[in-house]
Amino acid sequence: MAKKAKAKNQASVPSVLAFSRKIEPSDGLMQAGLWENQDEPQAWQNIKLHDKRNRATKSQYGVSEDEMIQPNIVWGDDASLPHELDTLKVTFTVKFLGNIDQATANNKPEFLTKLKQTYSNYKQDIGLEPLAKRYAQNLANARFLWRNRIGAEGVVVRVTNTENSTQSWLFEDAQKISLHDFEVQNTKIDDLAKLIAHSFETGEYLLLKVEAFAKVGLGQRVFPSQEMRDKDKDNKSKFLYEIETLQGRCAGLHSEKIGNAIRTIDTWYVAKEELLVKPAIAIEPYGSVPTQGDAYRPSKTDLYSLMVKWINQEDLSVEEQHFVVANLIRGGVFGGKDE
Repeated sequence: MAKKAKAKNQASVPSVLAFSRKIEPSDGLMQAGLWENQDEPQAWQNIKLHDKRNRATKSQYGVSEDEMIQPNIVWGDDASLPHELDTLKVTFTVKFLGNIDQATANNKPEFLTKLKQTYSNYKQDIGLEPLAKRYAQNLANARFLWRNRIGAEGVVVRVTNTENSTQSWLFEDAQKISLHDFEVQNTKIDDLAKLIAHSFETGEYLLLKVEAFAKVGLGQRVFPSQEMRDKDKDNKSKFLYEIETLQGRCAGLHSEKIGNAIRTIDTWYVAKEELLVKPAIAIEPYGSVPTQGDAYRPSKTDLYSLMVKWINQEDLSVEEQHFVVANLIRGGVFGGKDE
C-alpha cells in the first residue's frame, strides 16, 4: 500500500505540455567579400543563387545494368563566391529569453508547480552559466557555418550586444575552438556566457549580432540551407534558400539550422562505444540524430524519464539536470499520454 501511495503522489508528464524557445536566431545572410575588408560593412555583396545543370551518372546502390550507362541529368540551385572574392560572410542575430520554467500550455497544474520549484532549486544550486557557456562556445567556434566551416583557410567570429556596442567579442581563431570539448578555458567565452546566463535568469532583453567570416577561396562554392520542396514541380533536384533583402535576394541559412548548431551541446549521453572524443549532439528529447539514423538517449536516459525523476526530487546527476533544463530552453511540445 505504501508503494501505491508513493506512486500516486508522484507527478507525471501532462498530456498537454509545451514550452516556447528561449534561443531565437534569425535567418543568416550569406555575403561575399575580401578577407581584409572585415571591418568595412559596405564592401560586402549578397550572394545570389544560380541554376546549374550537369550530366552525371547514376551511382546510387541498386541500379540495374541498363541504368548504369544511362546519363543522369542533374538540375538544381547552386551558390558560389564571385571569382574575384575569397571570403564568405554570414550575419544573423540571436535573442536569448528568460522564464525558462514557464509553460505555454499545460493541463496539469500540480506538475508545473513541482517543475517550477525544482527549476528554482537548480537555478540557485547550479545556475545557468554552465549551459550558457556551451551556447556561447558554439557561437565562438562558428559551428553554425556547418559545411562552410570545413576546409576554410581561416574563420573569424564577431559577436556584439545590439543594446551595448561596447560589449563585443572577437574570436580570431574560431576553428581552433573545439566543437566537442566544452571544458576549454577562454575568458571571452566566459564573459559572453555570463551575459547569456544573466538573460536566462532574469529575462532581461538580450539580442546579439553575430558575424562570421570564412576565407574559403576565390570563386569557391558555398552552401546555403536546402529547401524541402516538391522537386517534381519543375524537375529540379535541389532548391536552396534565398532571403529577400533591401539590396535584392540573398542566399541564406535557415534560422532552424543555426539554432540546431547553437544547441548542439549534449555530451552527457552514454556513448555506445569507446571514443577518444565524444561528439556533441543537438539537444533533443531522445537524442535523435536523423543523419546518423540513431537516437542516443533511449529509455531511462530520455527527457521524459529524467524530467519525472527531476520534479519528484529523485537523485539526478548535475549533467542530467543540465539536459532537462536545456530541453526546456529548446522548447517544443512535450505532452505525454493520459494515464
